[in-house]
Amino acid sequence: MEENTKFLKAILEQDWQAYDALVEEFTRQGKGTPVAIIGFAFDLAVRRRFTNRRDIQEIIRFVADARTFLNEGRDLPAKEAEALICATLDIDAPGVGATVDSLDMGIIAEIEGQLLFKLIDDEHMTQQQLHEFLMEAERRVQQWQSQNQPD
Repeated sequence: MEENTKFLKAILEQDWQAYDALVEEFTRQGKGTPVAIIGFAFDLAVRRRFTNRRDIQEIIRFVADARTFLNEGRDLPAKEAEALICATLDIDAPGVGATVDSLDMGIIAEIEGQLLFKLIDDEHMTQQQLHEFLMEAERRVQQWQSQNQPD
């Protein structure tokens, strides 16, 4: 498991000692937040949660539940969170594209990370299931990176 995936695992498991150690290591290396693993894990979790359902009302309910569930959920911007889920599911709802386009990568990663925490919690994964989920997300990151290497 790569360091970026271990970082996400630490967050999802609320292992703040591992999280702090990885943040310190990333800072030492001059690296920022590992947004790719967060984004690919978010994509995977959203597609697992909503499967083929494209119900805007279900997305709105999920985001409202996430805002209630999360300690700092009141800081989770509902419109932006809903737009990121809609974009992931290729739902062409009014304002989705403009909303997502207005967000910078740091904000996207923050919102996706918060929603990911709720998505994973809702699945009640075992340690093995979480490991397999994270390894699948890591595999997708590696595949994306290999396809986007400069020639």
